[in-house]
Amino acid sequence: MKNKLIFVILVFVLLFGLIFIISKNRNAREKERIEEKILTDRAQFVQDSLQNIQANDAKSRTSVLSETGKNKSGGNSPTEDFGSYLNASITNTSSIDIAVTVVDENGNIASSISSSIANIYTQTGNNGKTGLIRSSFLHKSGFQELFEGNSEIIGKLKLNKHADYVAIGKISYSIRPGTSVNATFVCTVSLTMNIISANQKCLVKSFTCSANGNGTTEDQAKKYAIDKLLNKYISEYSSI
Repeated sequence: MKNKLIFVILVFVLLFGLIFIISKNRNAREKERIEEKILTDRAQFVQDSLQNIQANDAKSRTSVLSETGKNKSGGNSPTEDFGSYLNASITNTSSIDIAVTVVDENGNIASSISSSIANIYTQTGNNGKTGLIRSSFLHKSGFQELFEGNSEIIGKLKLNKHADYVAIGKISYSIRPGTSVNATFVCTVSLTMNIISANQKCLVKSFTCSANGNGTTEDQAKKYAIDKLLNKYISEYSSI
């Protein structure tokens, strides 16, 4: 009887121990499972955040590229008012109108020489005039395109409403001390002129002429050089 009791006690002890071990292992596994889930969730959160950041960054780059493309193509840029670059009061007449604009080395309109050349065209039976191109256009890229006879800019400006031809010149001066006579100056004036047909929308004539003038002052040398230049213009370049 005593042995049976001991056996039963041993069985209970073994069962209790087994239950305790199983329970402990189960708790350990559950804790490990929970920790693994936390790590997995955390890794997924980090991955999702990175993906969101990358997606937003890509969207921003696409938007910037799209806006840049629109600006380059002129999609969203305001339409440029080319008519504002010309004097609307100057209109084409029944005569052959030649609008003259000469620009100096500083990019400003040389009014005196422009008027002198316009008068030369008038003296030869045409209608020379000045003031068509406004100074606001001189420093635009379109002015150089016009000078080169670009048909697109000629069309945008609608030059044929204002003149038959547009004569655009660039003038420069070089003054140095005279070598033949002391206390004198020599001025070399050079003029590059391009004649644009407003109707044909192209460059029809291009030339460069120059002249020297001597004087006791720089201004006097410059005046004589311009006078010689204009005389050469009348005799050699006044025809269209």
